[in-house]
Amino acid sequence: MEIVFGIFVVITAYFVKGFSGFGPALILVPFFTLLYDPSSALLVAAFFDFFAGCYLFFSVRKEIRWSFVLSVFIALAAGTFLGTMLLGQIPVENLKKVIGVVIFVFALVILFQKNGNPARKDGYLRYLKYPAGFLSGFLGGLVSMSGPPIVIYMKMMYQKSFFRTQLIALFLLGTSWRSILFIYHGIPLSIPIVSLGLFFVMMFLGLWLGRRSHLNVNEQVFNKIVAVILFIPALNLLLS
Repeated sequence: MEIVFGIFVVITAYFVKGFSGFGPALILVPFFTLLYDPSSALLVAAFFDFFAGCYLFFSVRKEIRWSFVLSVFIALAAGTFLGTMLLGQIPVENLKKVIGVVIFVFALVILFQKNGNPARKDGYLRYLKYPAGFLSGFLGGLVSMSGPPIVIYMKMMYQKSFFRTQLIALFLLGTSWRSILFIYHGIPLSIPIVSLGLFFVMMFLGLWLGRRSHLNVNEQVFNKIVAVILFIPALNLLLS
């Protein structure tokens, strides 16, 4: 049952990634935290995100605005470094609460937030990409969930096509940096190798399904479905 549940979680998480360009750790980490332990969940999320990012990057590489992506990545990388420095200093139970709070707040945001308004992208709000990137990196280093701040910012500022493409490139860079830092700090992995290999295959199935669906599904309806999925593990972690 553990493997069956894990397969369902991985396919769901990377269907969301394939569809939107972000979000797998928000599903994968809390459920894997319940199945295994927080450290293993964080490390698996980082490694899987790297390979998923490579897979999606190939399909959008010609549409990436590198000046935007690299400027945000600098802030994100600094935040990630700080987050990983604090990772080993936070007790497991407190880490679970942090993960739960992050997911719950983000679920509320995507449940009610509307699509971006591209007319606002040239105003002073464009400078918020730097603190949003730093906070995203910090959360990525601390709980392997670098999505919330930068995703909220991108939803405020841009339409779906630009939003999805730039996030794929940004999170590929971010998860590469985060994986290096996790390895450097010796984050342990306690998931059986056979299960890990099976989950890896299911990750690509989820990505393929998400890519095929993202042009045909109403974004607002999909956001509501994702939000409902996220509320379940968030409440479980907060109340446990």
